[in-house]
Amino acid sequence: MTPFFLRLLFGLCAVLGPLALRAAEPAPKPEERPSPPKGDAAKAPAPAAPAAAKDAANKDGEVLELPKIEVTAARVKELDHEIKKLDKLIAREKKNIKATDLDKALNNAKIANAAALFGGNSSEHLEAVAATRVNYMEMEREILNDMRQPRTLDELAMLEKELDRIRTMQRELDNVRR
Repeated sequence: MTPFFLRLLFGLCAVLGPLALRAAEPAPKPEERPSPPKGDAAKAPAPAAPAAAKDAANKDGEVLELPKIEVTAARVKELDHEIKKLDKLIAREKKNIKATDLDKALNNAKIANAAALFGGNSSEHLEAVAATRVNYMEMEREILNDMRQPRTLDELAMLEKELDRIRTMQRELDNVRR
């Protein structure tokens, strides 16, 4: 098909699509009303017993509303996904805790001190940074596990604040490395 016909077809779908959806919706049903009574009963107003009963119930005792907490599987699945991704990062970073022979040769402490002007770090320093990063990641994983089932909203807020603080420290650790 040529681009002209594709555009024409798309335009028709855009115009006729909402009309077709509106036509497919069921028509609203008229309210079912009882037939009006005949005689003197037709002049009397209908009793408002259900509304009066609700008002009486509200006036007699206060309605206690509990705080709303949504426990959805989506939130837990999202936390599980983050934990799984974090576990992979921890496994990858644990390899960097122990410097290789090549890294020790290239990033020798004596050479790194001389090259500090250019931003070089010794292999011991890089090992320490990797160990600290793994520690922060493990703390983050523990907090995410605790966030799966918080006891109160205050505890959830505290855990989120702590998680933000740990992630900030990790970013600062990465900035110091550069």
